[in-house]
Amino acid sequence: LYLFSPGVKDGSWTILQLVEALGFCLENTDPRTRGRGIQLLSQVLLECHSLLQEKEVLHLVLFYENRLQDHHLMIPSVLQGLRALSLCEALAPGLAVSVLKAIFQEVHVQSLLQQDRYTVYSIITNFMATREEELKGLGADFTFGFIQVMDGEKDPRNLMVAFQIVRDLIVRNYALGPFVEELFEVTSCYFPIDFTPPPNDPHGIQREDLILSLRAVLASTPQFAEFLLPLLIEKMDSDLQSAKLDSLQTLTACCAIYGQKELQEFLPSLWSSLRREAAASASLRTYHRLTHSILPLLLEQYNKHSQSSQRRTILEMLLGFLELQQKWGHIEEDESTLLSLQETVCSVVFSALTDPSVQLQLVGIRALTVLGSLQGFLSPSDLELVVDHLVRLALHEEDSQSRGGAGSHPNTPLSCISSLEREEESSRDLHSLQQRCLQALAAVSTHTSIVRETVPVLLQHLRNVQKGNTAGEIVSVCQSLHRVALQCQQDAEGCWYYHQAVVPCLLAMAVQAATQESSHPLVSKALLEEEVLTAMVPVISAATTHLSPELAAQSVSHVVPLFLDGEVSFLPQNSFPCSFQPFEDGECLEPQRRLVALLMAFVCSLPLNVVIPQQERLLRELLALSCSCSCPFTATTASKCFAGLVNKHPAGQQLDEILQLAVNRMEPGLTEGPHRIQALTLLLWVRLVCDQSPGTLLGLLSDVELGPTAADGFSLLMAESPDVLHKGCHADVRIMFRQRFFTDNVPKLVQGFHGAGADVKANYLKSLSHVLNHLPKPVLVTELPTVRAGLSRGTTALSCSDRVVQLSTLSCLQPLLLEAPQIMSLHIDTLVTKFLSLTSSPAMAVRIAALRCAHALTSLPTIVLLPYKARVIRALAKPLDDKKRLVRKEAVAARGEWFLVGSPGR
Repeated sequence: LYLFSPGVKDGSWTILQLVEALGFCLENTDPRTRGRGIQLLSQVLLECHSLLQEKEVLHLVLFYENRLQDHHLMIPSVLQGLRALSLCEALAPGLAVSVLKAIFQEVHVQSLLQQDRYTVYSIITNFMATREEELKGLGADFTFGFIQVMDGEKDPRNLMVAFQIVRDLIVRNYALGPFVEELFEVTSCYFPIDFTPPPNDPHGIQREDLILSLRAVLASTPQFAEFLLPLLIEKMDSDLQSAKLDSLQTLTACCAIYGQKELQEFLPSLWSSLRREAAASASLRTYHRLTHSILPLLLEQYNKHSQSSQRRTILEMLLGFLELQQKWGHIEEDESTLLSLQETVCSVVFSALTDPSVQLQLVGIRALTVLGSLQGFLSPSDLELVVDHLVRLALHEEDSQSRGGAGSHPNTPLSCISSLEREEESSRDLHSLQQRCLQALAAVSTHTSIVRETVPVLLQHLRNVQKGNTAGEIVSVCQSLHRVALQCQQDAEGCWYYHQAVVPCLLAMAVQAATQESSHPLVSKALLEEEVLTAMVPVISAATTHLSPELAAQSVSHVVPLFLDGEVSFLPQNSFPCSFQPFEDGECLEPQRRLVALLMAFVCSLPLNVVIPQQERLLRELLALSCSCSCPFTATTASKCFAGLVNKHPAGQQLDEILQLAVNRMEPGLTEGPHRIQALTLLLWVRLVCDQSPGTLLGLLSDVELGPTAADGFSLLMAESPDVLHKGCHADVRIMFRQRFFTDNVPKLVQGFHGAGADVKANYLKSLSHVLNHLPKPVLVTELPTVRAGLSRGTTALSCSDRVVQLSTLSCLQPLLLEAPQIMSLHIDTLVTKFLSLTSSPAMAVRIAALRCAHALTSLPTIVLLPYKARVIRALAKPLDDKKRLVRKEAVAARGEWFLVGSPGR
């Protein structure tokens, strides 16, 4: 080397002469000798590459490319020579591509030593710096070749270079072709970085260097979003704090690159993970770390971007942090990053309200909804501004009609909407905008002073939308009214104001609609639809449950006479087309009878010590209506109302007489007649409210086969009943009811199954499924002997064609698999067969439930599962291609767990 290098430099030797002089070594049959010759030549080239002529470089490139096919001992020296040639300015066009193709084809890079792998990365880096256009001519082949080179790299020195190459591929717009996911996989496999440099490391590479280098790659292109965001969500749920922090910081970096299209699908999962992390923390420390890292960036990005679509995406992410703060409640001034950015946050949210994009306004209103519920965040003047904005937006239809359809307030959301109103496709956005406004009005109604402003607006909107026979809009307003009721329940003044304003108004509107239809059929039907009346029930209930006994007595003295005697004088509008007589006979009075649902909502929510006027008469009227009315909705609500009153009735002779009267009315109807279903419904509700009622469900049905309606009744008996039999309604809810019902009736159901005909067995299976499904999970474990008696029937239920039975049974079996594996192991063969069969069900919900059960099977002892492993894995390959994403997701999770069955350490 000391002889040849100076000779080449001073012109005494040419490179070709040097090659000829080394001919003996280069052509020697001993690979070690050939290797020493190439090593010497390569070292000379590294020192003299700048002196080479184009013709010399061409010959050397061809020579070295051929040597790549030589003995593996020579490869390191050959690569050093190619690295020297990659630095030559005299490299002819096409040679860079030729060299890389030869390396990609002939060299298995990851079998080389670290230094030799580093040499390959250096060659690629050199060519990318000087021959970019030539390499881009390779298209996606260059990307694929590099992926093969990098795959499996472990050395941090090499990774630093490899990460930079990947980032250059992306930033400089090299063709990735179909290899985007492969490129992501070959880099993301290192995330999160787990590296501790050795003591006295001479290379000086720190963990943070690798983290930042990898993060720059992962956040460099939106094309990685669909792969990276699920990975970040997964790592956010890790037990390692370093992994969580790295994920959050990587997400921060992505926020500046990704747009709405990339983020939208994953936002719910992202916020779910963030909420879980905050909830798991013992204090607000984790939440502050999140907001401190990401919130300022989001606000900066919002102001930097002017397009509404970009701003909408950023604001949606900001909304996630607002919702996290909403979860924590009160804001401490000395702790909260959110509070320190209060002015900027409000500015951004308020600006969204005046943006021309209705979609951005919608997100702004959602954000305002949360801001309004954060105590101490919005000042009184801010709240006034919010309510003013929302009122004008919510009532825009009325304003535009009175102004001839043109908004007259420039620079307000009203003018923006008016300009959009001329576009046909804007109607859906306008409707959605109004609904969001109503929801936001409800959300900010946290104080009595605000409730007095917002409730009249909501009621006025309700009066307007009910004229258009639009049940959906009426339901939406009722939902907003319900939220206001819940928020003002603890304030006596606000609660009474709300009750006086809302309950008489709803009753008046409903009575007006009912009496109008009674005298003019087919008029004002929307308010009488089951969906609307059902939405009104929780509004009236929530407005009543927290009244003081004195105020409740004052109100009940008006409402009960309204239904019993048609006394309408207390209603705000007391001029109706005909008298209100819901308990009178007559087909034309059917619309009026439907309003018994509102009576139920009121009387069943009263405190226990409130005396109900004419209660015995009311009970008899309800009993008669529940057994004779041909409308299922009316009969059911009458039964529920009767049951709710019986539940609160003091024990004694009067109660016994009422119950006996109910039994006398029910028993004939259970066996024959047109009102059999009504009688059965009443029986179910009476059985619910009183454990001491004569007979049991099966006892009263001893002469009647268990039909589908009775079978469904078991779900009613075991489920919650929030509008009648709930502690929030002051109902007398007995402890251990479900356990006692389970003990009393499951053996009878099993016995009935054995004795029933083939056409009735399915009803017993459905009943059993409902009972097991609603039984508290700890009881399922403690009652294993009884459960086993019914479990064999439950597995049989999976063969039933009724999807309700299938879903109910699957939802019952899944927790049993997790909590009682030894018992469930006895039925493994049947369970595997049934679950796999149901993964092909026409119903998506059944397919998902079956896959979850198949997943839960892996909690059984390994020795039980091993004989079925191959069969299950093969069967679960089919739902991997299901047309529904949620089904595919469950299939992946289940199949992955089955692959691990029998693995070491599992």
